[in-house]
Amino acid sequence: MTGTKKRRRRGRRRHRRNRRSLYLCLTVVVIAAVSIGAVQLFLGNYVKKQNDGTILNGVKIGTTDVSGMTKKEATKAVEKTLSGYGGVKVTFELESGGTFEATLEEMGLDAPDLKETVAQAAKYGYSGNAVSAYKTLKKAEKGKLRHTIPLKYAVSEKETGEILDTRSSELLAQPQNAYVTQQDGSVQVVKEKQGELPDHAKTIQALNNWLNEDWNGKNGTIRAAVKKTDPEITEKDLKGVTDLLGTYTTFYGSDGSGRAQNIETGASHIGGTLLAPGEELSANAAMEPYTYENGYAEAASYESNTVVQTMGGGICQVSTTLYNAILYAELEIVERYPHSMLVGYVEPSMDAAIADDVLDLVFKNNQKTPVYIESVLSGGNLTFNIYGKETRDPGRTLEFVSETTESKETEGKRFVATEDYIGYMGLQSAAHPEISAQLWKVVYENGVEVSRDVINYSTYVAAPETYGVGTVSDDPAATEKMNQAILTQDEAQIQAAIQEILYGVPAENTASGTGTPDGASAEAAGDAANATAANGAVPADGTQTAPAAQ
Repeated sequence: MTGTKKRRRRGRRRHRRNRRSLYLCLTVVVIAAVSIGAVQLFLGNYVKKQNDGTILNGVKIGTTDVSGMTKKEATKAVEKTLSGYGGVKVTFELESGGTFEATLEEMGLDAPDLKETVAQAAKYGYSGNAVSAYKTLKKAEKGKLRHTIPLKYAVSEKETGEILDTRSSELLAQPQNAYVTQQDGSVQVVKEKQGELPDHAKTIQALNNWLNEDWNGKNGTIRAAVKKTDPEITEKDLKGVTDLLGTYTTFYGSDGSGRAQNIETGASHIGGTLLAPGEELSANAAMEPYTYENGYAEAASYESNTVVQTMGGGICQVSTTLYNAILYAELEIVERYPHSMLVGYVEPSMDAAIADDVLDLVFKNNQKTPVYIESVLSGGNLTFNIYGKETRDPGRTLEFVSETTESKETEGKRFVATEDYIGYMGLQSAAHPEISAQLWKVVYENGVEVSRDVINYSTYVAAPETYGVGTVSDDPAATEKMNQAILTQDEAQIQAAIQEILYGVPAENTASGTGTPDGASAEAAGDAANATAANGAVPADGTQTAPAAQ
């Protein structure tokens, strides 16, 4: 019993010692926690007082030192650095061979996370653990802080994508549509070819990775990814296109002039078009915009009853040639308008004018199968061929006859100011009579006429012989004098003004001959051309006979 009591007393003593030890430890922990908290509070208040809204000395954003700057100042500084990188050139190497270059400015170099990055720089040394922040502040005060916050760079997907497309176009094999043509007297379908295009997503990702991982601020080289691409029109799409439905040719003269360039450009935009059953085509929409970038130049065209220089002058010959091919193919004409004055490349009522969004040639594929349009430029001739599935009787042929129902000649001359120097006077356009005309569609079956119908009526205004008169001079008074003389529309006064301005003496009040226009041309004058159908020359009466149905 005595032993049991001793053991109990020893146990109680150990329990008291352990409890005292626990209390002691708890006291130490509490004191330490209070001390640490006090230190943290003290240091936190110190750090807070030091934050004056500026970034610590020794902090960089990317390569830009933003020490002592406010967030606004830091943002401007980084943007200035970005602007300085605008001239950095990136060389793109194509996987298939060839290289091209672009600057970072052209590709829209930007820092998409700049706002967040500046905010991070402004917080550095003022947030987080108070002890660490205190140490960071002291380093900054001593000039020993060196801290760089990475800046994320990125280029514009839109701008870079456009550059990849335009500058690689001549280096990559472009996809080629399947097309229809005539070979050895029969209609042939030529198979499509796959092409190559720059892979925007992969190339831009590679560029951004380089900017953020390996770029040293200098020029560099990137591998441009390339992907295969299929053309829009395949051999399968042209499966039902087996016959020539209609064709027409006009002569324009491939003389290298702006007018010839416009005709060739406009024809290339329409050629290669495939129309599904029921689909419509606007010739104007297919050929526009009429800009230098789209292959056009300035040339003469009609405006009311005058001849003016406009972008795309001459495209009406494209729409006119197409119109006649459509007539022979017997597709549905939705819209067609005559010119204000006669043109020289087809008979009256066989023309189709284009004028921006005001006048247009619109037609519809009224067949049950697709139709394909081919444009051919050869020896100064423009030809449109319309292909499809022939369903007409082999013995059925067409003839389109132009009939002038009324004609009234015009007299006199008209004088218009031009941007040539004073002393120039040249023919701008020949005189045009006032004409009313209609176009007959004549149908034959096995050579026998079975119908004759008027398909359009056209009226053309009269216009006198028009001369351009130069008005440009270094002396404004001379220009004004020339303009006033032109307003009189009196040739003698105009000639007298020229003589007085150039030679200081008035000329005799008589009209002298006028010179030849320098480069002036009009769609209806100086452009005499015989339109020919595929089966021969135009007859003397201006009619044409359709080729035999295929």
